[in-house]
Amino acid sequence: MGRIKRVIIVCLVAAVGVSLPMSAEAATESGSTSKWPWSGYWWPMLENGYNLYSPDGALQKYDQYLATRGVQGGAQSWERANRSTTDPVNSWWGYCHASATAAILAPEPRAVNRNGVNFTINDVKGLTTSLYYEPTFSWLSGNRVDDVNDRSSAAYNDIAPAWMDYLLRYYIRHYKYPFIMDINANSQVWNYPVFAYERSSTAYAGGIEDVTTTVWYTSPDWSTTGTKYFSKRYTYRLQSGTLGQWTGASANDHPDFAWVPTGKRPSGNNPYVTEGHVEAITGLDV
Repeated sequence: MGRIKRVIIVCLVAAVGVSLPMSAEAATESGSTSKWPWSGYWWPMLENGYNLYSPDGALQKYDQYLATRGVQGGAQSWERANRSTTDPVNSWWGYCHASATAAILAPEPRAVNRNGVNFTINDVKGLTTSLYYEPTFSWLSGNRVDDVNDRSSAAYNDIAPAWMDYLLRYYIRHYKYPFIMDINANSQVWNYPVFAYERSSTAYAGGIEDVTTTVWYTSPDWSTTGTKYFSKRYTYRLQSGTLGQWTGASANDHPDFAWVPTGKRPSGNNPYVTEGHVEAITGLDV
């Protein structure tokens, strides 16, 4: 699996209200996408020095570039007025959904100099990400948790293990195409592209299967090229006729929902950041 080291995971079977037979059958499998999504940044809206609207940042340079072409800018000021927050409670607000989408759908840009304006790798990735603030998508599974105190609802307990298991095997192993999951089963949303997994399971009579699955996600990173990643390990029980049950630590640490991006909408984005200008800067079909 490329840079991912294969790991043999031993499942410790714990009966949850079920008396399991002694005989069992173990199996392992893995999958990886044909192309790994690249690492960009999630561009928070709370000022921290690494924002799209920062001084000498992506949108200020974008406005400078427009000026060299005789075009009136305004991207930086619009972003600060419409996509920023001063409330530290909202420190997680940002562009993770757009960054994850761009990493899957757009080619990875490189640092360039256009008309005397120097765009760093962070600048060009930020501009590309800005175009995907309103992505088109297909919803795959799960409901978003929007209550900070929710620890027991159906939305908190999904995405169902059986659905995550199916999506990994269908999209990653069979179709070899990435999708996106919110990795937090709480009110905050952290979207990351999924590009690989490794699954180890023990099956028992009666359609019962105890599963341990490691999922690899593309992680956000600053001033980087290629794919940086992290992994999370999930345990769950599958049983015929049910959607499964999260087990162990995964009962409170599992994905919230899953979706696959299909494109981008111009509406809802920064109106000054256009596909044509970003393509002229990056030299890519974004």
